[in-house]
Amino acid sequence: MTEKSDGLRKTLSPLDAVMIVVGNVVGVGIFTTTGFMAADLPDARWIMLAWLFGGFLTLLGALTYGELGAMFPRAGGDYVYLREAYGPWAGFLVGWIGFLIINPASIAALALGFAEYLLPVVVRDPAALPPLAPKLIAIAAILVLTFLNYASVRWASRAQNLVSGLNLLIIFCIVAAGLLWGAGDWAHFECRSEDSSIFGILGPPMVSVFFTYSGWFVSAYVASEMKDPQKTLPFSLIVSSIIVTLVYVVINVFYIYALPIPEMKGIVDIGRRTSEALLGSGVSVFVSVMIMFAVLGSLNSVILTAPRIYFAMARDGIFPKIFGTVHPEHQTPQWSIAAQAVISCALVLIGAFYQLLSYSVFFMLLTSVATAAAVFVMRRRNPELERPYKVWGYPSTTLVFVVSYIWIAIRIFLYNPLNAIIGICITLTGVPFYLYWRKRRAVEA
Repeated sequence: MTEKSDGLRKTLSPLDAVMIVVGNVVGVGIFTTTGFMAADLPDARWIMLAWLFGGFLTLLGALTYGELGAMFPRAGGDYVYLREAYGPWAGFLVGWIGFLIINPASIAALALGFAEYLLPVVVRDPAALPPLAPKLIAIAAILVLTFLNYASVRWASRAQNLVSGLNLLIIFCIVAAGLLWGAGDWAHFECRSEDSSIFGILGPPMVSVFFTYSGWFVSAYVASEMKDPQKTLPFSLIVSSIIVTLVYVVINVFYIYALPIPEMKGIVDIGRRTSEALLGSGVSVFVSVMIMFAVLGSLNSVILTAPRIYFAMARDGIFPKIFGTVHPEHQTPQWSIAAQAVISCALVLIGAFYQLLSYSVFFMLLTSVATAAAVFVMRRRNPELERPYKVWGYPSTTLVFVVSYIWIAIRIFLYNPLNAIIGICITLTGVPFYLYWRKRRAVEA
């Protein structure tokens, strides 16, 4: 019989945890981002260096979060770490914006992306369908995966392993075929730009790379459902970061081998264009399937992991109690999962989620900075706490991560200060609710 924690069943293996992260990160972004980067950074060397640097920062973040996760192997991830380092208010604000915007808007965007890639594969003329069709498919995808995650975390993780595994397999096959038999040119890597520099990497291109690597920490949300979480969680963060970095670097080698940098500029569907350039137009259906699996993996990963944040908040008495309940048979946070599905489906119908996500970007970066800095806080304030895993290369590892993310946050703020301010204001709308639930908890105690 499996062990339970907070009513949630400990059933996730190290492989499950790794695939949850890989599935979350390797989404549609890697198949679109490089085309935009080529416009701002028209130099093959610097494009490759940007992806390597993004992977390096991700690994530093994984090493840092690993210490916190091993110290506090509970459901909720950065909500728990911020609560322990700075107080309940800090964790609540992260959970609040995640519940209200980040997670449901991400789910809505991914579900619609899945529908847009699915329709051309199964319908001869998608343009002839009514405008509501993609939204209905998106809602159906959300509801099916929500039911799967409600019914069993074991089956949800198996579906994650299958989808993410197939996605990696298809990527490997297409990349290998393109590099071995495609009509590309290694001379494309000689493309240089006198205007490009390290400062160019740390500008808009790095912001794009940051988005494409985002989600590398999601296994922390399901820590209380892992077998031996004090070892499994750091392992999943570190190993998945290495896997994702290797995948991204190899894919970008494929892109540059296929097309010269000037021809990449501004191409949205860079994955399809480069695949067709190397292997012919017949490969486009396989690219669509590859991207579909990538989006589906990201979608299931968010639906699986995010409700554990609301669950942890409710268990702490700073969110409605119902979200902290566990299904007596399935051992899943049923109401947290259901509420997330309702908001996500509403956003699909309303269609305002892209703008909402743009508001939350700056706060997401601040959250990563504050969470990583929590390692410094806990080391200084609570040196006596057991640390089954400690950050390799501390304090340099954590410091480089924090400084780099602060720099990216500054660039994002300077690029669009209005969006950043609106995002902070939306986050602060949670303060009255936090004060209300905290007062209510005190009265009930």
